[in-house]
Amino acid sequence: MKARLFFAALATAALMACGGGGGGGTSFDPNLFSQLPPPPPPPPDPEPTPPEPGNPGTQTPTPISAHYKWLTFAQDRDPDVDPPEKRFDDYIALLNREGAAGYRYVEGKLGGNIVSLQDRFMVVKDVDTTYTYEYKTIELDILKRDLLPRLLQQMKDQGAQGKVFVQLMPQLLITPPPGTNPVFGVLYRKDMGSSATYDYNSIPIPNTKEDMLNAANAQGANGFRPWFAPSTINNESAYFFIKDLSSPARYEMKAVISPLSVVGGDFPDIPKQIREQGALGYRLLKERFLTDTDGKRPSFFLYMKDLTQASTFEYEFPETNNTVFGLEENNVIQANEQTAAGLRYFGNPDAPIFFRSLNCAGALCLSPDNTEIGNQD
Repeated sequence: MKARLFFAALATAALMACGGGGGGGTSFDPNLFSQLPPPPPPPPDPEPTPPEPGNPGTQTPTPISAHYKWLTFAQDRDPDVDPPEKRFDDYIALLNREGAAGYRYVEGKLGGNIVSLQDRFMVVKDVDTTYTYEYKTIELDILKRDLLPRLLQQMKDQGAQGKVFVQLMPQLLITPPPGTNPVFGVLYRKDMGSSATYDYNSIPIPNTKEDMLNAANAQGANGFRPWFAPSTINNESAYFFIKDLSSPARYEMKAVISPLSVVGGDFPDIPKQIREQGALGYRLLKERFLTDTDGKRPSFFLYMKDLTQASTFEYEFPETNNTVFGLEENNVIQANEQTAAGLRYFGNPDAPIFFRSLNCAGALCLSPDNTEIGNQD
């Protein structure tokens, strides 16, 4: 019932946004698909006929080699005994045990404060490699607005060593007086089976559809793809892009108005649009409210395409196994069930999306990090 009420409110908000005015940007809504009905069943097949010589007949989907795992971490520290770093070090030790077995962090609920740290998260083993994880620290000077430029420089330094930015971590500690500034963790991952190095760029977060596409496609023409847009911190905001310096990939972003921002649009139109764009080689990225050329501010679905490939993407929207809202172990159970049909987990735990990539190699073919598609900006 609460999901149905949520969608009634969402549809109303989307139509009001289409009428003009209002609101800041938003990323892909994790509840967006929970009321989507399944696609209509196909008409009954005629009686099967024996395949002609040389024609193997209808082929079943090819299973993929991917295994998803559910993990939890929770630790409080005794400020009189434990150093602040203990929680972070123990968390990294867990990630490194999984990384040594070939598991990559996909999505989680990392949170905490200067006393506690907890995460409930999903990892996947889908490439024949191993990973190492580590965290760096960054101090937020509450009297300056220079955190994100310093974060970008840290990301560039780590990228030159082959490390991928995974996410910002909770507050580690507070510096002693006279500074008393919060210090945060920054999580990085390195693929030990690859010699790739990375570069990062950032841009001001665009407010209009035209500015978003112009900025993203200028970055994409140089091999950068959207990666991370943190929530506004100390009145700072930016959209970060990542480039694999070993890859020839060049990217194009497309923005297509959400059916829910169009009068007469309905929920079944959403998977229809996503499937149509996948057939054209565009992989779903996220959703944002952007000002259009007519001054109205509807919701758009953003899509990414690697222009150096002829890839296509197929999407499925199976009924969720979830018993509660948010990421939980049932998402991992369902993800492992879908691998037999050649499907990978894309995201949105309350109403998960799965996709199949065809004629595809590289980053867009695998389950994306939540850093890339998550609701952060």
